[in-house]
Amino acid sequence: MATEIYGASDDLIEFDGDVHGEVYGGDDPTLLMCSDGTFLTIKYGKEHLAIWSITLLREGSLFERIDLCLDGDADRYSDTAHFADGLEWAYSASKWKVVD
Repeated sequence: MATEIYGASDDLIEFDGDVHGEVYGGDDPTLLMCSDGTFLTIKYGKEHLAIWSITLLREGSLFERIDLCLDGDADRYSDTAHFADGLEWAYSASKWKVVD
């Protein structure tokens, strides 16, 4: 089953498909690390609108695309990340730092 990741409400990150559930997403970007090697950030408040934005940091083997949302009145007011069948898990981190 394919997996979709998107924001809902103003504080929830939803996972539908092979990986299913939700996690809290605060005011700061949340880092999502997926079993296929994909790294994403997701944040509420895209361009000062009531829209969730998703940014691809690293593309993994099952990552397909991100559908962009630019309409705060859309049914799903969020960018949506799509994955092919087979995603096994995802981790979220609200406190993180890149170490070069």
